[in-house]
Amino acid sequence: MARINPEGGYVIAAGEVGAFSVCPQAWYLSWNKSDGSSSTPPNSQSILGQTLHRDWAQFFEESLHLGTWVRYLAMLVCMMLVVFMVVSSSQERTQQLFKLSYRNLGLQLLVLLLTMLWLIRVFGREAKRRHVDSGFLQSEVALAIDSGVLLPEREYVSYKQGLAGKPDALVREDGVVIPVERKPLAKKLRDRYVAQLLVYMRLVEEFEGVRPPHGYLLLGSQCRRIKVVNSPAKQAWVDGLLCEMRRVLDGGAPSPQPHPRKCNRCEVRDRCSARM
Repeated sequence: MARINPEGGYVIAAGEVGAFSVCPQAWYLSWNKSDGSSSTPPNSQSILGQTLHRDWAQFFEESLHLGTWVRYLAMLVCMMLVVFMVVSSSQERTQQLFKLSYRNLGLQLLVLLLTMLWLIRVFGREAKRRHVDSGFLQSEVALAIDSGVLLPEREYVSYKQGLAGKPDALVREDGVVIPVERKPLAKKLRDRYVAQLLVYMRLVEEFEGVRPPHGYLLLGSQCRRIKVVNSPAKQAWVDGLLCEMRRVLDGGAPSPQPHPRKCNRCEVRDRCSARM
């Protein structure tokens, strides 16, 4: 249900805070083993979500690959121009660049140069498109991404706060580290997404040294971007959830929050006496 730190306190994962906000009873019934492992296997929706998440990370990193190739080509173009200027030191050789002869070295170099500039333009546009389609702004510098290779994930474990979390991505915006959470199957904003992101903001503040003013949720297949403000009122709401979670972890009874829609889709409804 929750990790135990060396001092004997609970370390609660950010995702668990989100699950608790939906229904404390369902959260409690989903985790009933003393070793903290889940009692219910991942369903098809969870597997699909994980697959889409990996595809999203790969798609974003492809934009980084393309951006790297753009830089390499730009460096090569600069080197070619320098070499040509050194070799073509005489005025006569420089004038040959503009002669329309197939065997003219200058003309061949000019064609090659224009081709490389065209490739830089194509690669640059595609890199920007993939970057934006992944839900990021062009001005943002990506620092980490879950399931990534070029940008390894960052996992925060705070014994001080009793919290742990691994944001789907981290970006630098105006010098501040901002957490990003990706929900590929989400159709609308939900409280559990907000709660999870607010926990990430707490962890980022502790480990990165600056309080993030907001975080981002990327919803659905189109990566619809929603800004969640890191306000005192929202953090007070998370404080209430954490206090209630720790009370349940210490042996208190969870408070069920039954609702027909939630109960119909609940994975532990067969074991819940409060189901509707």
